[in-house]
Amino acid sequence: MNVLVAGFITIDRIELNLRQITSIGGPPCYSGLLCARFGFDVTPLTKIGADFPDEQIVWLARNGLQLRAIDRSSTKKTTRFKLVNKGEERSLYLVERCEDLTKDQVPDRNFDAALVSPLAHEISVPVFEEVRKRSDFCFLDPQGFVRMFDSSGKVFIDSWSDDRVLGGVDALKMDLEEANALTGTSDGKAALAKLSKKVRKAVVTRGSNSALVLEGNKISEVEVPKVKVVDSTGAGDIFAGALISCFLRSRDFLWSCCFGIAASSLSLNCIALGKIDLPRSVDQQARKLYAGASTVETV
Repeated sequence: MNVLVAGFITIDRIELNLRQITSIGGPPCYSGLLCARFGFDVTPLTKIGADFPDEQIVWLARNGLQLRAIDRSSTKKTTRFKLVNKGEERSLYLVERCEDLTKDQVPDRNFDAALVSPLAHEISVPVFEEVRKRSDFCFLDPQGFVRMFDSSGKVFIDSWSDDRVLGGVDALKMDLEEANALTGTSDGKAALAKLSKKVRKAVVTRGSNSALVLEGNKISEVEVPKVKVVDSTGAGDIFAGALISCFLRSRDFLWSCCFGIAASSLSLNCIALGKIDLPRSVDQQARKLYAGASTVETV
């Protein structure tokens, strides 16, 4: 089976409490490489600049992510973020932005699933529609649609809603702040109830608190494992990659969300792309979460 992952590949400067590192990142790396680890044929839809290291292109290819000449910009540098962690507080800054993705980059073939996960408004509605019509299952992480940037590049969240996008996806993944941006309410259950008129499957994560899963007309609650957080960079993308990989084989959205939550939680003690090497305990942890999940509301 094959999966397309759309969004910027980045070069991230990660400032942790005790150390600083530079790593490639972005949804095609975290989600895409994880899908490749699970045996899927992964196609990245992205843009990088001439400054992107050749050795990283080779490493990505060896690990299942093949970049094409059309994915390289001749005019812009690779998108770069700075992630600053101070205690439990995390700030994100856009340092450099590559050019938008284009319709002619979308491969002329069908995909079993597509993850649409922009980081900085790089995916236009026409590009989204081109991806949508080539995908049997379209999964959206709206992070890059709701982000705005101040004069220093610091990220903040603003309201966003576009029925051309939201009405065209099969499933949606958000954190609570993103759900508020989409629906105007910070109550997770109320946000899912509003979104249920547009999508049949969605999940709202709430940090270390329980996650909420919408499937059809039911909202279920799933507990989140308590873990030590070393680096949260890419954890949301690990969630998405694990969820999609599980769903394509099981077709059980609640179980797939439990698997994604387990994978994301257990990845939090790893730094940067170390997260894609999941421990064997993920499946066992997911089964515990699934057994404890309960329906909390009907919409």
